[in-house]
Amino acid sequence: MLFSTPLIRAIRQAFPTAYLAYLCNRRTEEILLRNPHLDELFIYEKDELVALWRRHWWLGFQAVWALLARIRRRRFHVVFDLSLGERYSFFLALLGVPQRIGFDFRRRGRFLTHRLTMDGYDGQHVVEYYAQLLDMVGIRLRDRQFELAMLEEDRLVVDRYLQEEGIEPGQRLIGMIPAGGVSWGGQADFRRWFHEGFVTVGRALGQRPDVKILVFGETRDADACAHLTAAIGPSALNLSGRTALGEFVAFIQRCELVIANDGGPIHIAASQGAKTVSIFGPVDPDVYGPYPRSTGRHWVVYRDDLPCRPCYHRFKLPPCPYERACLTGVTPEDVLRACEAALTHPQAVCANEPAG
Repeated sequence: MLFSTPLIRAIRQAFPTAYLAYLCNRRTEEILLRNPHLDELFIYEKDELVALWRRHWWLGFQAVWALLARIRRRRFHVVFDLSLGERYSFFLALLGVPQRIGFDFRRRGRFLTHRLTMDGYDGQHVVEYYAQLLDMVGIRLRDRQFELAMLEEDRLVVDRYLQEEGIEPGQRLIGMIPAGGVSWGGQADFRRWFHEGFVTVGRALGQRPDVKILVFGETRDADACAHLTAAIGPSALNLSGRTALGEFVAFIQRCELVIANDGGPIHIAASQGAKTVSIFGPVDPDVYGPYPRSTGRHWVVYRDDLPCRPCYHRFKLPPCPYERACLTGVTPEDVLRACEAALTHPQAVCANEPAG
């Protein structure tokens, strides 16, 4: 979702008086509710629809019909279909949207009027693929920064919390997110660095007298975050499961540096202008990493001596015969070196930090 925010902004800049809407699911709704360029959200949640169908097919049909009717009433002229499927462009063609722009992935673009043939995201960042869709209709993507607005009430909540914890305004805050990456479901462990690595890095950074470490995670990450906080000691605060999205964004904006696995939290940090150190395993950071790299605020740590990585291609993760060497081979020293570079050089040139 964050990858698409530069596209939203570019469309708004090209058509400042247009009515701009977005079709999303419940998981990403709150991100888009904060986007200043959108006029309306359409929510399509597959699980909710399935639940209605199971209760009675008529309830499911009514829900689909109501959504399509809402979209049809807006009489849209153009749709950008980022789904890589054919379902949405098919229904939008039936609804009479004249221009349908998207990806012809595995020949699924048959209902598009403007299509970009591709076999999967590869060789360039996802944002650059979105820029090519804009090029098809003469819109230039000038600003590639992710966008996620912070609300004033969330900032006030965070300021009050930090004050109550005795954290002075000038104290350096470092965010650590030892889990994350729920979008991969059962395969999430295949892009998470080992927990003891976070412990070693956290202990080393926590010895700095001017540093306070904020540990973030979802409720399901409570054990890992509690263990990390206890291992670091008094210089760490455990915020796992205690922040809604808005408060998390406000905390991240206060952090000088965020250390995390490949996943959504690192992109939220990038959207707030925080410096980041991210650990990548099977995924190519040039395609899915923090962006834009030209800002000089993002360090990616990965193994560059393994011929098998990155092995995640075209949305497929093959079985790993090497016991996740791409992640277990990244040492705490590798990550600490990247952290030192980030903390020492406020506007350093962006870099990959090869390990191994």
